[in-house]
Amino acid sequence: MKKITTILLLIIMSTILIAGCSSSKNSINLYLGNCPDNMNWMGKKYFVNNLEKGNYEVEFTAKEYEYGILKKEHILYKSTIEHNGKNSSLKIGIIDGNEIDSPYLKAIIDDAEYNSYYLDFLKDSYNTGISMSILNEDKYFDLDNEVAIAAYSIGGENNSTISLNIDEEFEISKHNLKDLIVYVKLHKIS
Repeated sequence: MKKITTILLLIIMSTILIAGCSSSKNSINLYLGNCPDNMNWMGKKYFVNNLEKGNYEVEFTAKEYEYGILKKEHILYKSTIEHNGKNSSLKIGIIDGNEIDSPYLKAIIDDAEYNSYYLDFLKDSYNTGISMSILNEDKYFDLDNEVAIAAYSIGGENNSTISLNIDEEFEISKHNLKDLIVYVKLHKIS
């Protein structure tokens, strides 16, 4: 009995040691924090905090839903950037076009705007109205995982628009006529 107890204790200790010491290069405790920059149009900027020095692939995507069902997926912008590590934050964000009734989304990286991407979704919203949901709290994420940074929503027929809480895990609304969720993903190259 003493031998079995000792063996079980060794197995438990080695499991704890292996689990406690294992690390993934993708788990560096990144989080999105509020960036207080003023935006002229509908959009939002965040700081990516705890990002190590290196080269990264940054990808902005938008997924378009109709009554909760995925209809289209768009790659808004994809590029490689060098993060110099002088400061651990990288500024990222999304903004709609820089003029009234402009159906374009632009990716923002360190205050530069990239790649105006035309979306019928935004054009359709001019007649019906649109709401935007943003992160109100810090949001933790890992490299190589998509993280939602904004949601644009259009209400259903004779219904008000339901905002999405993207601070937490969320489900796409089956109440809204359309939802457009904007994601960013970072992949470390070197």
